[in-house]
Amino acid sequence: MELPPALVEGVRGLEPDGGQSGADWVDALPALLTAVLEDWGLAPDGPARHGRTALVVPVAGADLPRGAALKLVWPHAEAATEHLALRRWDGDGAVGLLRADPSRGALLLERLRDEDLTQMWDEQACEVVAELYGRLHVAPYPQAPRLSTWLAHQSEALAASGDALPRRLVARARSLMTQIAQDPACDATLVHTDLHFENVLSDGTDWVAIDPKPMAGHPAFEIAPMLGNRTDEMGTGSSLRYLVRRRAEVLCERSGIAWEQARDHTVVRECVTAMWAAQAGDRDRVSLAMSLVKALED
Repeated sequence: MELPPALVEGVRGLEPDGGQSGADWVDALPALLTAVLEDWGLAPDGPARHGRTALVVPVAGADLPRGAALKLVWPHAEAATEHLALRRWDGDGAVGLLRADPSRGALLLERLRDEDLTQMWDEQACEVVAELYGRLHVAPYPQAPRLSTWLAHQSEALAASGDALPRRLVARARSLMTQIAQDPACDATLVHTDLHFENVLSDGTDWVAIDPKPMAGHPAFEIAPMLGNRTDEMGTGSSLRYLVRRRAEVLCERSGIAWEQARDHTVVRECVTAMWAAQAGDRDRVSLAMSLVKALED
């Protein structure tokens, strides 16, 4: 099977993050795919898809009357416990996990439709996602990465980021990080952390989440990805600010997440995203992060 060129291009330059480099993983991927298919008695059953760091192949097998999807993931810290999160959710609000081999980054998942929330009316999509929060936000498993640890690392990174971002914003974000880390609820909930319009698919009867970057954190940490997605349809200036706030309001109203907590967690996440974007030379993403922060803090 020919690998998707966009996947190869996107992964090849990645440095090791707890496992192989992106280049080594891409080079070994055809053999890995062949081995997992043979070991699990599977056969490709449609064109391959991909995310930023994963190959997804529709597959058929003797024990899979509805088919399934084989996901092979480049080994990195954010994905290291994905299989444990999917097991904890057990198909309630998230794609079902049929089999896993964490040592090879292989997940056999229930097959879903190619139907996400990108074409749904904005507020209706927010209602769907808020409903998923209620199903996914359960007690975390012991191996889940901790939000408090993430906050400590990112606070240090912001402190060392120089003049990449406005100093006032960095100071605000670092102050919020300290406050959030001191909250007893900081690490108390299993959160998806990357739940947005494109990471919710239909299983034929229900909407379910895919591609978690699981963490033991706080429900309010979920809000930011929904605000930074589908922004091209929001316009600019006052229109952007109004629609960003409206999304956040719907998510909070429908999920019971407090507005102040959603705002503070989003300011933190967008400041960190802006730092990463600035380091990568992505000025558009830096500008978007600043706009999202301004919209919530006005």
